[in-house]
Amino acid sequence: MNRSPVQNRLLVYLRHELCTPINGMIGYSELLLEEPQIQQRPELLDDLQKIHACSKQLLSLVITTLDPEKLEVSEIEGELDRFGTKLRVELLTPLSTIMGYCEMLLEDAPAESIPDLNHLNASAQQLLILVNDIVSLAQQQLQTLDEQGDAATLSVKSLAAVNFLQNATTTFVSLHRESPEKQIQDGMILVIDDSNPDLLARKLKRQGYTTVTTATSAQQALEQLKAAPCDLILLDVIMSDMNGLELLEQLKQHENWRDIPVIMISALEEIEGAVKCIELGAEDYLQKPFDPTLLKARIGACLEKKRLRDQEILYLQQVDRLTTAAAEIEAKTFTPGSLNDLNQQQDEFGQLVRVFQKMAQEVQSRERTLVQQVNFLQAAVHKDQRVQIADELAATNHFRQNQKRGKGGRDVENLYRGSLYPSLSRFSANEERSTIQKVNLSTISKRGSFAVAEGNRTTKKIVVHAFRGGTGKSNLTCNLAISLAKQGYRVGIVDTDLQSPGIHILFGLDDETVTLTLNDYLSGRCALHEATYDFSRVLPEQSEGAVYLIPASVKADEITRILREGYHDEKLLDGFSEISRDLSLDFLLIDSHPGIAPETLQAIAASSLLLLVLRPDYQDYQGTAVIVELARMLSVENISLIVNRALPNFDVETYRQQLETSYDVPVAGILPFSEEMMHLSSSEIFSVCYPDHPLTKVIDQISQQLIG
Repeated sequence: MNRSPVQNRLLVYLRHELCTPINGMIGYSELLLEEPQIQQRPELLDDLQKIHACSKQLLSLVITTLDPEKLEVSEIEGELDRFGTKLRVELLTPLSTIMGYCEMLLEDAPAESIPDLNHLNASAQQLLILVNDIVSLAQQQLQTLDEQGDAATLSVKSLAAVNFLQNATTTFVSLHRESPEKQIQDGMILVIDDSNPDLLARKLKRQGYTTVTTATSAQQALEQLKAAPCDLILLDVIMSDMNGLELLEQLKQHENWRDIPVIMISALEEIEGAVKCIELGAEDYLQKPFDPTLLKARIGACLEKKRLRDQEILYLQQVDRLTTAAAEIEAKTFTPGSLNDLNQQQDEFGQLVRVFQKMAQEVQSRERTLVQQVNFLQAAVHKDQRVQIADELAATNHFRQNQKRGKGGRDVENLYRGSLYPSLSRFSANEERSTIQKVNLSTISKRGSFAVAEGNRTTKKIVVHAFRGGTGKSNLTCNLAISLAKQGYRVGIVDTDLQSPGIHILFGLDDETVTLTLNDYLSGRCALHEATYDFSRVLPEQSEGAVYLIPASVKADEITRILREGYHDEKLLDGFSEISRDLSLDFLLIDSHPGIAPETLQAIAASSLLLLVLRPDYQDYQGTAVIVELARMLSVENISLIVNRALPNFDVETYRQQLETSYDVPVAGILPFSEEMMHLSSSEIFSVCYPDHPLTKVIDQISQQLIG
């Protein structure tokens, strides 16, 4: 008579339930046998060995008696009581022996062994209950499994029977419920077997694993791993050249291969081999021949673990990049675009990167703002220091001597050599003059070292100065302003030549037109922006720039009063900053009083860039050398020369090199002599009247250098 699948499952479950407490007795008896206190007492050791032997006997009886392959169903259905009595008799004899020895041991065993003995005794009592109830439990389970039975009406005799019935039903349903079809976790699989690797590879491909490679030796396997990584290795234990254990050990010591899961395969059944493989780092151990379903399940589990491990490694690498970026922010070397590949991820980490980048950009923006503010404060402090130095310098004998040298000393006669223009060798040999590293104006502009921050805008303050009057300084200042404004910049001009003002004439201002001047501001009668005149109308219509002029008074009483009463030095310097801020200027050109005077030194000391205008003239050479020397003593970092009125047949480049070598100062431009300029006689602005003239072109080139 054939048994139904449900009856087969019942026998398997009965065997499982009885084996559970038996395995507990075997386990606790083995632990007790290993205890030194027991081993030192032969009588206790002998009793425990008997308990261990009886527990092994019980396990063998249960496995044999309840083997579904040997037991006929008629023994259960037709003669259930007889079957139960036979099972009870066979199990109670060794079980009674175990319980008897256990009671004796509880009386004589040392205190350290009592807990394990109690666990052993509890397992024996549990088995006794199951054995005594085995018939009723089996009968009730058969009725439950019967399609016509009604489990709700069954009478249950004990709590153990209830638990058994519930567990049996739940477990069998779970074990035989069809699992949902899972998508195969594919990956690169390497089969290493020196006997027949192709057989296993073909089986794996039939199961859906598309990428399977083989190797017949350890050396071949290592070469393949060097060429291309894999996701899983199936490794035979016994091979001819290098056995599987040796290769496994080598793989787990290699930095690039240690995380590849390895399943060991072998025809050997020794448990020691499996233990050794697991100890060396193998993920699993399978015996040949393989059960296809079990092989597929274990390979799938290993590939899934490898995938999760790879995800973890990638995540840690990404976290490391984010940590490095945080350190770069602190070191001020962070580039926001370095994380662009991570912020594209549509997960929580990608969101974290996007927030991090936004915060980093805000931090960098705040740092830039703070740096600008600090630079502005430092510039203000530096300006005050230089003004103080200028005042102190003006009171020294050295300053008075330079004044005397510049006012007509004849000590330089016959020292110049040259053909058309005087030689400058006298100044290249001057040991008293300080030297600085030679630079050119365009480099200085790019560096932005002469830019001073005014609020949210950056204004370049440029002092245009000459040692003597008549160099064309005021004309050059106006034309530079127009050239900058034509290129879209906002430019201011301040005439600080209070003793002999004249720049207003170039713009067509007269006494009737001028209402307020720089003199009124210095006397406290108006704000500086109120003395400002807008001349943007002289620019081409398409220009977006602006030109503003702050003239000095031409009235004799005003000039006399300012020379007699003087003015507070700080008021003029503060006015430069105020007008730069109020008019949002890009450039502020300061037309200074020629020569050397305390107020001139203050303006030079407060300048960001000093443009020195000279002519090819003996006195201009001497005087310019004095101004350069004083400017360096005042720590003016940026100085440039502009030569005016060069004759047409003059070698411009040779002269430029001679000037730069002599003064160690860059030459911003050399302006050619122009008859048209002479004809205008300072009545109009040259570049407005002659926008395409060669002189205008040179002025535009100089303005380009100022723009940088």
